[in-house]
Amino acid sequence: MSKQREASRTKVESLVAAVVRITESWDAVERTTMFGVPSFRANGTLFAVVSEQGLSLTSLPADARVAVVKKHRIAPFEANGRLVGSWVTVDIEPNRVGELTDALRASYEAAVRRKA
Repeated sequence: MSKQREASRTKVESLVAAVVRITESWDAVERTTMFGVPSFRANGTLFAVVSEQGLSLTSLPADARVAVVKKHRIAPFEANGRLVGSWVTVDIEPNRVGELTDALRASYEAAVRRKA
């Protein structure tokens, strides 16, 4: 495995660990795989995806999206050459994921409500 690929894999694993630390006490959170990358669901509804692109918030409400944009550069998620513009992706270092706790929680809560 190349050094670049190994570094990328290590970053993804570290991002996953950071998301787990934040979400481990939240109800009904399940870790799964979607698009071949680690993903998080609440009551079966996707709310976050971790990839080489960073942390993608899949169910982020508009007001929470505005708050993220004020502090971070965002991009759409790209899966197999297709952009998912409704997802908010932040390329963030694992030690800074805590800065996205409110947004992660908002995406989680929106996912929970969608399933209810």
